[in-house]
Amino acid sequence: MIDTIRLAYDTKTIPEEFKISKSKKGVFSGIINPTKEMKASGKYYPRVTFVKRPVGYGRICQQILIEFSIPKLLKSNNFSEVCDADFDDVVQALKSALFDMGIKWQFTACIENYKVVKVDYSKNIIFDDGTTVSQIIRLFNAANISKRMDASAGEYRNGGQIFRIHTNYRDIVFYDKIADLKRSRVSEKRCIEKDNFVQTSLFDFFEKKRRIAVLRFEVRLNGVKEIKSNLEKVGQNTDDLTFKKMFSSEISKAVLLNWWEEIFNKIPKTPLDDKTTANVLIGLLKNKDAKPQKVLASIGLLHLQNDKNLDSRFIKEIFDKRFTDGSWNRVVKAQLKPEESKNIRYLLYIKTIIQEMKPVNIDDYRDDF
Repeated sequence: MIDTIRLAYDTKTIPEEFKISKSKKGVFSGIINPTKEMKASGKYYPRVTFVKRPVGYGRICQQILIEFSIPKLLKSNNFSEVCDADFDDVVQALKSALFDMGIKWQFTACIENYKVVKVDYSKNIIFDDGTTVSQIIRLFNAANISKRMDASAGEYRNGGQIFRIHTNYRDIVFYDKIADLKRSRVSEKRCIEKDNFVQTSLFDFFEKKRRIAVLRFEVRLNGVKEIKSNLEKVGQNTDDLTFKKMFSSEISKAVLLNWWEEIFNKIPKTPLDDKTTANVLIGLLKNKDAKPQKVLASIGLLHLQNDKNLDSRFIKEIFDKRFTDGSWNRVVKAQLKPEESKNIRYLLYIKTIIQEMKPVNIDDYRDDF
């Protein structure tokens, strides 16, 4: 669905609540952000900006911009997602938050018709079988996706927890949402996502649910031109960019699916499930009997067994001579069997989750927590 959104409202007057400062090229601006006390309350609040700028031919544009995370505003976290039926509740929550911030202008009654000038489409993909986000993201890096998509910049960092394709007006980001939450406890400056403070209560939950991984997929569109370009690509009407019209799971799905197909089609499929050392290690870690030493012993034994020049009788003899008779047989008997690599299936699973566009609710994973 949609996570962060920026709404624009044209105004002829400058509300007195803004402290206006002049910046470069004749642009005047003022900001109302949540106070420290508001943040300390644990409640989420939007950022509100007034901008006055020249737009050519002696004309001046005056706008109030309201930027906020929709699920954080409504649900106090964005692990849980919103759906179309939540729109009225979102509008009411936004009005309430603006009122709490001392913003009591009459224009708040028409929020449904504000113009969308920035939008982040997003989907949380949950893996609950022990799969890690790094396993998925490394597939994008191995395929060198950023160069294949002619992006001006690409990032693959934090050991495979983040993959990002960046242009001036668009970001396509995959990242480990749980790892990003953990980083926020040290510093939000190191995070992909901002305002994690409202959902740090989930940290203990994810510490217990260590087999759960959350791959976050975002398509961030910055500016009306970029938004319209993406809507055109997926056959959507570009005439109506109001908040009410854009709050749509159909549009969200179409944009996310379009970019997922772009990426998926550029990943070479044949070698994904080859028996590489990394794939074998991942398969061993999936074994229910996996223990650190057992996994390493098994991967070493598999390498020996796959050696074309291996003389198994010779290996058994020198192994038993170094330890005790029967040692080799006991090691072989205790050897773990790796699960088959499922990389292609994981990628197809991501597509299915986007197509279904079923909202994730973190409470569905709490059970006995």
